[in-house]
Amino acid sequence: MSDLSRLTGVGPKRVKILAEAGINTLRDLVYHLPRRYIDRTKFTPIAELAVGKDAIFPCTVRSIAMAQMRMMVTVEDGTGTAELVFFNGVQFLRNRFAEGQRMLIAGVPGSFRDQLQMVHPEFQAIKEGQEIKGEVLPRYPLTMDMSEAHVEHKFLQKIALEALQGFSFSDALAETHRRDLALLPEADLLRSLHKPASAEEIPALRRQLKVRELLPLSLRLEAVKLERRKVGSAWPVSEKLQNQLGAGLPFTLTAGQAEAVAEISAFQSSPGQFCGLLMGDVGSGKTVVAMLAAANVLEAGGQVALMAPTEILANQHHETLAPFLAKAGIRAGLLTGDTPKPERETLVSDLASGALNFVVGTHALYSGDVKFKRLGLAIIDEQHRFGVQQRLALSAKGGHPDILYMSATPIPRTLAQTVFGDLENFVLKDKPAGRLPVKTRLVPPEKRKDMLAFLFKEALGGNQVFWVVPQIGGKDGSIGDRSAKEPKSARPARLEKASEDPDIFVPLKRPEEDLASVGKIQAELTAFSPEWKVGIVHGKLPAEKKEAALNAFRKGELHVLVATTVIEVGVDVPQANLMVIESPDRFGVAQLHQLRGRTGRGTAQAWCFLSIPNREWPIETYDRIAGFAETTDGFKIAEMDLKSRGTGNLEGTDQSGYGGLRFTDLIEDFELTQEVRRYAERDVKSAVK
Repeated sequence: MSDLSRLTGVGPKRVKILAEAGINTLRDLVYHLPRRYIDRTKFTPIAELAVGKDAIFPCTVRSIAMAQMRMMVTVEDGTGTAELVFFNGVQFLRNRFAEGQRMLIAGVPGSFRDQLQMVHPEFQAIKEGQEIKGEVLPRYPLTMDMSEAHVEHKFLQKIALEALQGFSFSDALAETHRRDLALLPEADLLRSLHKPASAEEIPALRRQLKVRELLPLSLRLEAVKLERRKVGSAWPVSEKLQNQLGAGLPFTLTAGQAEAVAEISAFQSSPGQFCGLLMGDVGSGKTVVAMLAAANVLEAGGQVALMAPTEILANQHHETLAPFLAKAGIRAGLLTGDTPKPERETLVSDLASGALNFVVGTHALYSGDVKFKRLGLAIIDEQHRFGVQQRLALSAKGGHPDILYMSATPIPRTLAQTVFGDLENFVLKDKPAGRLPVKTRLVPPEKRKDMLAFLFKEALGGNQVFWVVPQIGGKDGSIGDRSAKEPKSARPARLEKASEDPDIFVPLKRPEEDLASVGKIQAELTAFSPEWKVGIVHGKLPAEKKEAALNAFRKGELHVLVATTVIEVGVDVPQANLMVIESPDRFGVAQLHQLRGRTGRGTAQAWCFLSIPNREWPIETYDRIAGFAETTDGFKIAEMDLKSRGTGNLEGTDQSGYGGLRFTDLIEDFELTQEVRRYAERDVKSAVK
């Protein structure tokens, strides 16, 4: 039986409704906090009432009138008059009002025929000599089912306070931390948030809530940093091998790349385990930086492993790096799930003996039979695509090797310094010379034929096209939007507005529609012109067919490659400067940025067309997609993505999600996060002295 059923008024039906809103335990309940408050502690004279602005005021009933099943009550307070209108329960309400009676009225004024009017306001009779005062009303996130079952604001406040009064909760923070940071005990803080004494104290209460959320994370990160200083090896800077590898590059390093190599090398040569995060937009040259950092380990006889999330990306890295390494006498192996057994056995044996010093692979690298003689550097590409346990499984094989995470999905400074605060951060902002920003345009349905004509002409002229669709085929639910993975018990923050009431939400659901699919687009292009040579690639294709389609596209044998998001990373076709993304609202803006990054990898002007589906978008969706189209700055896009999606599961094994920091906004609360981190750093250091 649920603990919630022990609360007054919470029966089986309400237990079920609360569970559907993500409230399963007493702790869930007390942390289901108001999303906003209505301040009814200050009275507003009738003459100062404003349409749409909540107000409370004492007054006197001047007159009562009945007409066609409605009751109109005129009230006055010496500054002016207002009309109260009631449509429901009129016969009952008629006996609650009398001319000359003193009343306390609260609600949101409206206007009817240029006259101020309040429909069904809250009211309370004022007794002779009674002291009248208002209160601060909490407004909780509500689902439609909660509202219909009368699990509303006052009820939620009542049962939350009952839970805090009748049941004990162990405080998650140590008493020394609460004292140092002047924090209320957890139960007292929650009680005040559910029933604040005044509106003025709410900001300070919310700040304490955020500190309580940030501190455990910050303490863990600082403890990790401290432990790393005790383990690992120092790898001297190898300018000889770095120069040898750099000389084979077909381009000169950018200033940002050279600086990143120097900074990473300095950390590698210092005592302790080095862990860094190398961030840079698509095409900024992260792989080259990683290769030159690997030179320090290779020159000293250590081994390097580069792990990629997909076979496509692993193959791409191997094809790119192997020739450069071979010129320096270093063999690069490739280990994926499709590696033939005899070849795999040789690779595994060579890694264990130390005969192979550089290996590129997928998750196959952290298989139990894969062992290293002396793993000195683990490079993990597209780190956000691996869970924490997957990342740690590779690094655990080498006895605390240095770790370099790479991310082509730019991470906002606020998130990087808070969530990845235990890592050294490096950012590549400049791109190779000659590259032009990709021009992005929204294409409404009525302009689709014009887009097809333009692309057809360009394709026959040698400019290849990526055509991205959100699903493989039909209404099978295989959409590219990560929200498809969302659990049933999503928090109210992942609900969408259900009505004009700003506090009522319903579970997030996609409208049923016939989404563009691989087969549908292939048929449309072929019907437009049989001259178009169209290939397809998606996650359900056998590996050999997938690779054959990609190779044909790379060789220019195909005009168009119709694909799902399988091409999001690891596909480098410099002559493909055109992209169409169907139903872009089905993707997060960071994912759109990754997809768009498949183009613009040469010196020619690249274009990305966002095909708007034949239906209306909510204004928030249009603003999000239009905002993405207006910028190619990956870090601005990352902040947009952070605002729209939340922080994700910051320390867990999920690759994406909407858990993590529930109350802290990493953009707006950046200064607070830094303050908490500084305190955590001092606390951890003092604890080991």
